[in-house]
Order: sequence, then structure tokens, then C-alpha cells
Amino acid sequence: MGSRDARISTQFRRAPTRYRPVARLAFGGMAEVWRADAIFEDGSAHPVAIKRVLPELGGGSASERAMFRAMFEDEARLGMILRHDNVVRVYDARDVGGTFIMVMELVDGDTLKGLLEPAWARGVGMPIPSALHVARELAAALAYIHTCRDDQGTHLGIVHRDVSPHNLLLGRDGGVKLTDFGLADAHGSSARSPDLIGGKLGYLAPEIVLQRRTDQRIDTFAAAICLWEMLAGRRLFQGRDDGETVRNVARCEVPSLRAIRDDVPEEVDRFVRACLAADPEARPHAEGMADALGALVRRHGDGVSARDVALLVSLHVARRDREKEAPSVVELGLAELLASELEDFVQQQRGGEAPLDPREFELGLTGGPRPRVRAPRGDFDD
Repeated sequence: MGSRDARISTQFRRAPTRYRPVARLAFGGMAEVWRADAIFEDGSAHPVAIKRVLPELGGGSASERAMFRAMFEDEARLGMILRHDNVVRVYDARDVGGTFIMVMELVDGDTLKGLLEPAWARGVGMPIPSALHVARELAAALAYIHTCRDDQGTHLGIVHRDVSPHNLLLGRDGGVKLTDFGLADAHGSSARSPDLIGGKLGYLAPEIVLQRRTDQRIDTFAAAICLWEMLAGRRLFQGRDDGETVRNVARCEVPSLRAIRDDVPEEVDRFVRACLAADPEARPHAEGMADALGALVRRHGDGVSARDVALLVSLHVARRDREKEAPSVVELGLAELLASELEDFVQQQRGGEAPLDPREFELGLTGGPRPRVRAPRGDFDD
């Protein structure tokens, strides 16, 4: 952790006096995400992301509400424990009068999906060095979460289950961070509905739709789809409807990248297709994938670094913001509602009420600095 991050971590050990919603960043599925400022007693402010599980979900069945709550709690606990440069950090999470609110690290930029969609519309792929760099960072995140062990050395078996461009955040500082562990499996995670198929259809591994045994390589398969789509400038398995998409996943027919763009090196094409093998035994695990991508970056990256990603993202965000519409009356009303909920959130923090307790996962991670897992006052520990 750099000195700037260390200062931020020290600052967040004091509960903010208030949070100020700034803008809604994303909406859909089961939640919305807002940019906000955390305001401290000395008047200083730090930008954060606020994830709010939509109150409308409370209108479902009791089992649905319990499932969504479990997903929220599991995402929060994992996010408060995992410590890696390529994983979005969760600072605090609470139930505020039936609304689930999570305070998270803000990645100032956009999702990989947001960056790719305009390029897909034109059938244009990302620059090869940048695509390889982003894929390497994603693989590093997966290698970290896949190899977490508890204090007794027991492998925790974390599987993200929802790796996709929607859940990979790219910052204007060049950061690449995996987010949204709501569907993740881990020893100690809450029970899921047996009918729940995690993940977005176009990023599922064939063994999922064929109802065969799965393991952590469903994550690396999804990461390889992301890389293929970054390079190809189009979707891989997405069909005209859900049924066609599922059939495409089951067939697992992967066109050669070199047939789409001839500047893709042959060894890059071979590597991506190996990662997208229908047989999971033929695919690399995340550590092997990260190592291989590191070698490809050295050979074909032309000195690529986070600065190249930062340039791509900054240009994209500038274009996106020019086209962004003014906040609607509905959004302004939601901001007011969220501000009221965040006042109650702060009262819980400063009143000494503990957030969700990450110790319920019993995670003491090896392979790096161990987090100090505790839950007083919603503190933000390293």
C-alpha cells in the first residue's frame, strides 16, 4: 500500500460525520451505486462509492429477500477482508431500516463494459498491449482470491462466479479492480438457492450450463472471454436471446482472433483459445494465467503500463460526460432519500454499533499482510 493509501486508511479509522451523495453512477439488477463524499470532523472529505440495495427488492417473497440479504452480507464481508490492489475494498456495510448500504472504495472511471460498448458498436478492438495489461491485472485479482487460506492453512475455495466486463472497474489513474462478490462462493458464505445460476449468461463456462461439476476455472474462463472480447471488438457468445446465448456457451466454439484482426500475435491467439477450452482440465488456473499474461505483456506489450489504461479511460470518460444528461427529478429525489439514509448510517457508526462482522467468514489471509479483522464502530482497517 502506497503512502497515499496509508493516509486514507488512517483517515477512515475515524467514522465520518456525514456522507454527501454526489451522483448516481450505476443502476440495475439488485442495486444502485452512487458517488459520495465522506466528510470528517476536520472538514476534510474523501470520495467513496455507496452501494444501495434497491428497496423494491423488499417486495419479493421471504425467500428472495433472505437470498438478496445473504448476497449483500457475503459481498460486504469478503470486501472488508480481501486486500489486493486489483480488488475493490469495502469499508463498511449496514442495514439501515431495511435498506442495505455499503461504503466502498471509489474507482473514478468506468467499467470495462462501459469502455468496450462504443468500440463494440464500431467493431473495433482495444490496443493489444492495453488489453493484455487489463487481462493480466484481472488474472492477478483472481489468483489472489483463489489462493486465500485461513490461519490453519485450509484453502478457502473462493470463486467469484460473476467475472465480466460489468464487474471490472477501470480508473482514470489506470487502476484495474474486480468488484461485486455478491455471487461468490466461499467456505462460510451464506446458503444460496439451489436454482440460482450465478453470473451473466454470456460469461458462463460450458460446464455451468451443462450442469457439470465446476471449480475456480469458471472464473478464468470468464476472464478469457473478457480478453477475447477486448481484442475482437465484439461479443463472443452473446446471441439474439438468452436461449441462443446458452446454446453458444454449451457449444463453446471460439473463433480465432487472427481471423478477426491479423495484428494479434499467434501466441496470444493460442493462449486465449487454450483458456477458453471446453474442458476445464485443459485451462490454466488463475496463477498460471497471470504468469502467462505477464510473459505476453513483456513480449508484446510495447512497454504498456497503467498510464496507457489511464489515457484510454480518461478519453472515454471525457466523451461520456459530455453526452451525459442532467440529473432527472427522480434521481434528485433518490439523492435526497439516500442522504437521509446515510444520516442514519452515520449515527450507527458514531454510536458504536458494529457493522457486518467479517469474522463470520473466519478468513485470515496468507500470502500478504494479514488484515486485522475486527468490527468496532465500523472502523476501516488495513
